[in-house]
Amino acid sequence: MRILILNWRDPKNPRAGGAETFTFEVARRLVEAGDEVEWFSAAFPGAAAEEEVEGIRLVRQGRQWTVHWKAFGHYRNSHSKRFDILIDEVNTMPFFTPLWSDIPKRMLVFQLAREVWWYESPFPLNALGYAAEPQYLKVYRKTPVLTISKSTENDLRHLGFSGPITVLPIGIEPSREDAERKLSVPTFLFVGRLVPSKQVPDILRAFSLFHQEIGDGQLWLIGDGNESYVRQLKRQAVDLGVADKVEFCGRVSADEKAQRMSAAHMLLMSSVREGWGLATSEAAAFGTPSVVYDAPGLRDAVKDWETGRVVPPLPAELAKAMVQLWNDQPLYRRIAAAAKESVRRLSFDATASLFREALARANA
Repeated sequence: MRILILNWRDPKNPRAGGAETFTFEVARRLVEAGDEVEWFSAAFPGAAAEEEVEGIRLVRQGRQWTVHWKAFGHYRNSHSKRFDILIDEVNTMPFFTPLWSDIPKRMLVFQLAREVWWYESPFPLNALGYAAEPQYLKVYRKTPVLTISKSTENDLRHLGFSGPITVLPIGIEPSREDAERKLSVPTFLFVGRLVPSKQVPDILRAFSLFHQEIGDGQLWLIGDGNESYVRQLKRQAVDLGVADKVEFCGRVSADEKAQRMSAAHMLLMSSVREGWGLATSEAAAFGTPSVVYDAPGLRDAVKDWETGRVVPPLPAELAKAMVQLWNDQPLYRRIAAAAKESVRRLSFDATASLFREALARANA
């Protein structure tokens, strides 16, 4: 198959996240299976207009809010017939391909924006985006959809989507069996972009409450973000009296992330919504359970009292679960073992195979 992916970010974009990791791991496996893959995205400072990465042809034009028009102009007439299928990856703003592309297509969406608008955009753009999202997604109601969680499927059905929706399993890289090395100090971990919708201040407050009750502990924050926002988080850690217990790790290598996931006792996530929360599955592979907010995506990735804790979205509830799991070691060990077992069969190889089957059905 000749496959075209439209996504405003590519895997090398500094703002790339879990969606791009998922897409890249699937795409490179499609190339290994003999498919041709082209990924059209926005340019960013220092990026080449075109390059090849692991067999995937990356093409960049425009910026975040112009790449959609660039995609239409570049592919509508001169390039569309080169491809057998198009993947329209919706990350906040879609490409509206049902309105201009006449080749088979799939909408790939990990999560709706919904509440994220209120956290990531200024007024009045946040209000406009929140109100407009259900309207502009109407053009996709009959387009077959690929997604990664039941929560997102439910959101789409609620918006009137009537076409087929395929929920794919998340993929993770295999972990080393000898990697588990838990520290003696209660250690907590966050992995993700440091942006308002992740509600990292809630994690800092929860850790502060945990530290007050237990009298020990450390928190690692892996990921980067806007410099001014990171400074706010560091000031908050000072105000809470835990600055010397919180490490802002920034972006780290895959090896370091694996080492810290292995050493930590729990992963914490307090996002307003996720597509899945890939870090929860990655951490589970090292026997590290997650304590998360009861939010779309996170409630799919973590099963309460089975593979972790899913709590009401309040720092006090997050801290309560952290204390409980730390104090009840038999419970902790049972949940940690179940978390590891729950992701044992997850792999990008399996996900890519199912993904390819879903694409092949479009050309059958």
